[in-house]
Amino acid sequence: MIDTLKFIDDLKEIKKMVNDQKPRYLIVDKCNEKIAGYQLEVEEFEKWAVVQNDTYLEGTVVSDTSDSPFLAHPGSFPDEKSE
Repeated sequence: MIDTLKFIDDLKEIKKMVNDQKPRYLIVDKCNEKIAGYQLEVEEFEKWAVVQNDTYLEGTVVSDTSDSPFLAHPGSFPDEKSE
């Protein structure tokens, strides 16, 4: 929700520049600045997601030779003790 409010504020800032008849190059620069900021947030999230995924999968053994329809870690079900 906070991201949405931030985005709305950014759009209002650009709209004000248009209404104030600021030069086009200033408006384009402001748009590029906002886009770069959002792109940086996306890249940081993607890095975080990779680290979280690697941490989650650490120690996981994937095997397609199982007779079971699915594979699970020991202790991944309630009341099951880990090895």
